[in-house]
Amino acid sequence: MGFKECCSTFVAGLPDPAVPFLPSLLLGTFFAALFLVIVYKRQTNKPYREIAFDVGKMLVYALPSHEETDTKGLSACKNPSCVRCQNYKELSIQLISRYADMKIRNVRLTSRVEEAIKSVKENVSHNKHMDSDPKLVESTRKLKKRRSSYQNPTVFYMDLAANAFWNDFNVYVPEVELLKLNFKIILEEFQDVFESLQSGSSHGWKLNDIANGHWCIYPFIDQGVAVERNCRKCPNTATMLGSLPSVMRDCVFGNACFSILYPDSHIEPHHGPTNLRLRCHLGLKIPDGCFLEVGGEQRKWEVKETIIFDDSFEHSATFKNNHSSLQSLPRAILMVDFWHPDISGDEKKVLMELLAP
Repeated sequence: MGFKECCSTFVAGLPDPAVPFLPSLLLGTFFAALFLVIVYKRQTNKPYREIAFDVGKMLVYALPSHEETDTKGLSACKNPSCVRCQNYKELSIQLISRYADMKIRNVRLTSRVEEAIKSVKENVSHNKHMDSDPKLVESTRKLKKRRSSYQNPTVFYMDLAANAFWNDFNVYVPEVELLKLNFKIILEEFQDVFESLQSGSSHGWKLNDIANGHWCIYPFIDQGVAVERNCRKCPNTATMLGSLPSVMRDCVFGNACFSILYPDSHIEPHHGPTNLRLRCHLGLKIPDGCFLEVGGEQRKWEVKETIIFDDSFEHSATFKNNHSSLQSLPRAILMVDFWHPDISGDEKKVLMELLAP
């Protein structure tokens, strides 16, 4: 007797169920769900109201998964190519190698760039548990002494003017004006790709890895490299970004993207990889309960307004929301990295060669 015949004989020999199939299926699903909720509560110790809200968020929001991010993704701690979290050692070694090549070619570097590279070399030597050059150690010590107590870039630090927030310093005036002038166009293109995400199509979106909540980005420039597919999807936004004079492109530290933070999410305090850039946020959709904290100071995003800050300072983002509001929309911004205004044209050319993606 074959497998199919054996199964058929076994099923035929079972007694008729006392409950019709559909009601029994629903009843079984209910008890299975109840069992999973009880297990989840024991593991998390959350109240049942919060558990119901978590389930509701999973049903309401269509989020991209980590599996859908490519190898150049920006996942905060799990992606091997993330400059901020994983790839900084390899980047430092690459930078030192490029610096050595530039010295052979007698490329002229400013003292600030030289000092910054010495600091990178010292950090690499320290990580390898090698005997350090006393001159490198002293150079690094002096460089770190000039930092704010909140400022601690993880990869590359240069002696530049340091402020947590830069809105009061009249920087990037043409860039900010252009962003505000194109606000309606940017918002319309954001709505298009966000509605696709809501409908279940997460193409182009990436889910960043945070401990609490959900944080997704739609990158146009990803660690210095243009994301052509996303640029074609939002051609006006991409063209506008390309016309901004100070945007950080062709540099591994440069990024531009739509960024959405869902209700009840918190991006833990962290430091960016460098102080060579200043980060600009343009508010697109800003519900209540959202705020950014940089260097111990809190600021709230506003629609059609920009916040410019130095992300080498310790910073975090929070979206507090009422648990009963299942339909709450995420906070949405356009994020753009600009070259620090204190960097000269000659220094920028050298840095772009040292830090090419």
